[in-house]
Amino acid sequence: MAILTNEELTDLKANINIVDIISQYVALTKNGKSYLGLCPFHGEKTPSFNVNAEKGFYHCFGCGKSGDAIEFLKEYKQIGFRDAVIELADFAGLDLKIEASQQVQENPNQPILDLNNQAARLYNILLMSTELGEKARKYLEERGIGRDLIKRFNIGLAPDENDFIFKNVSNKFEEGVLANSGLFHFSNQNTFDAFSNRIMFPITNEYGHTIGFSGRKWQENDQSKAKYINTTATPVFDKSYELWNLDKAKPFISKNHEVYLMEGFMDVIAAYQSGMNNVVASMGTALTEKHVRRLKQLAKKFVLVYDGDSAGQNAIYKAMNLIGDDVSIVKVPEGMDPDEYQKHYGTEELAHLMQDGRIQPIEFLIDFLKPSNLSNLQAQIDFIDQIAQMIAKVKSITAQDAFVRKLVEILPDFEYNQVESAVNLRRENVRSNQENEASFFEGMNELPSPPDNAYYDQAEPVNWEEKPQENAYQRPAFQKTEVQIRVKPTTVELVEAQLLHRMIYHPSILKRFAQDEKFKFIHQQFQKLFDVLMIESMSYDGLVEPNHLASELDEELRQYFYDVISLDLPDDVPTQEIDDLLKKMEKEQGESQLADLFNQLEVAKKAGNVERELELTVQIVNQKKKL
Repeated sequence: MAILTNEELTDLKANINIVDIISQYVALTKNGKSYLGLCPFHGEKTPSFNVNAEKGFYHCFGCGKSGDAIEFLKEYKQIGFRDAVIELADFAGLDLKIEASQQVQENPNQPILDLNNQAARLYNILLMSTELGEKARKYLEERGIGRDLIKRFNIGLAPDENDFIFKNVSNKFEEGVLANSGLFHFSNQNTFDAFSNRIMFPITNEYGHTIGFSGRKWQENDQSKAKYINTTATPVFDKSYELWNLDKAKPFISKNHEVYLMEGFMDVIAAYQSGMNNVVASMGTALTEKHVRRLKQLAKKFVLVYDGDSAGQNAIYKAMNLIGDDVSIVKVPEGMDPDEYQKHYGTEELAHLMQDGRIQPIEFLIDFLKPSNLSNLQAQIDFIDQIAQMIAKVKSITAQDAFVRKLVEILPDFEYNQVESAVNLRRENVRSNQENEASFFEGMNELPSPPDNAYYDQAEPVNWEEKPQENAYQRPAFQKTEVQIRVKPTTVELVEAQLLHRMIYHPSILKRFAQDEKFKFIHQQFQKLFDVLMIESMSYDGLVEPNHLASELDEELRQYFYDVISLDLPDDVPTQEIDDLLKKMEKEQGESQLADLFNQLEVAKKAGNVERELELTVQIVNQKKKL
């Protein structure tokens, strides 16, 4: 590939809307001049990931990650600069020639993926082309899964043999690949297939590559305890991260920014039969932080459609706490799971239930948290205390009223006005808390609050059939990055940031201060940025290209730089603005000097140094006159 000059790179980025690039991976919502979304680089429930289309950069006010389109692709995909440029050029429709020696290296785990793909093909052939497969197909047909569905989901069959897969693939792959694939067990120098006598559901990643399997028992005389057996953790499969059917559902999720979450394979298949395409399953395991973070890059709304039994309702409660806002629930009646409901009432009824049967979290919680003993007065009081604070946070007064009435219907010893009073009391607390919340660069921007958690939480261990291997699959390191909680800036820091912003985008203002040898910023980080800005300006005939400048900064200084250029200031600079900013800085410096003099005076008093006290007192009087 020919090396691009800085000018060519700048032209390439100028021809790309960074929002178009990032929105392929992160759900973005327009917010004034910018776009907001959930940061893909750290866990959060409140959007703090800001994308500025006009200036061509992204910046997270939670973790500080920032950069241009190339930097985003490097961070998000964990690829090098060259590959990011190639992808950006491809998006722009430009052909960058790559020499043979520069071809991208093959995925080191590709042999495991190839092995899994071959196993999936063998399982499918066995199901579709053998006598044993005919019996299994009949079993599936009785459950509403015909040839078309078998083909779509590549369903297969593992025979009742110990080494069917091993005999067919052992001479085609190295021992290390076989050992790390999760397809085999090893005991006393013997090798056994991990799956036998099971209906096989291949598990694919978002690109459609087979990364594992889940095997379901299907014969009545099968004495094995587990209904499903899953592939153990491997270098390509982590059950707490992967979601079944995501490869097929992803385009529909991205288009509608909405996802249905189910528990099992059969539930997803039933939903697909009912015309619902934006559906995934967590494959029987509890929903994890990893699942949620992954889906929040695609979806803004979550719909939980779990089993109607008590276990399913408990799972909904836990999932709601993980997801946070923008979640609704579909309660499947009569304790059924979605697959059972579809078989009993039909595909149209399941579609109707999923589309029109949604309820809000608080409505679910009123039923889920309802005391078992409603004759106990204290239990009723505790229940009101618990639900009232949730109702108070609901924005719609009409909805609040409806939830209060629902509570009154349930509780035998309380009237409407009593429950309403409990809600009103907590509503005042909610309003008070909202008024006290402060965001970064308050008074200059409407920016999000810091993230809910300072660190990524490691997902809870999964109860695998076997212990995970030492080389079990891990996500790229950037997803465990420590998040720096942003401290609210002082007034003078806001002033300095605004002044620096004006220098960056207005060469005449920068030139004014470049000629003033006495000028200094108060805080070191802004002075350092000013120094770099001066060098950039001198190197490029007075012009400053912000994204190029950012690439020259170290990580800490780059974070401050993006904080500055993220300020939403009008393009025009009012006549008095710069002078007013300088006056504020001078006042702050004067007040800081005065505070320092008072501190010195206190030290002199404690030391009994009368002469020094008099000297400092005179200085304090003079300093106050200046202010």
